Amino acid sequence: MPEKGRTMKEKVSKFLKILRIELEDLEEDINTLAAMTEERRKENTLSEYVSLENITVLKQEFFGIKEVVQNLENYEVDPEMEFNDFVETLVIKMKEVIHKASYPDAVFIYVERKIQKVASYVTSNVI
Repeated sequence: MPEKGRTMKEKVSKFLKILRIELEDLEEDINTLAAMTEERRKENTLSEYVSLENITVLKQEFFGIKEVVQNLENYEVDPEMEFNDFVETLVIKMKEVIHKASYPDAVFIYVERKIQKVASYVTSNVI
């Protein structure tokens, strides 16, 4: 039964919009870290090798998050599914997407945390 009159479709729609925003914000954070790493290299506080390694990992994380966001665009939801089951299924699907593409494990950790954060907002009717 929908909470406070919200249908599953409304909850999922709101959830996906907020999750997209959260993940896009994370993309910006990763880009900021890459820029900071480059600045530290220019200031010689990081070696070229270390900065290139760090930037490579950050780029992989960035592209992993970007792929998750793209997958959300086409994510089909079973309208008969309960919201918590939808969230669990989404976590499993995103883990498959991330691991299939061999993105760093941190990408899944970031994504799962964002999914759980947004799910708690939606289920608590904060929004």
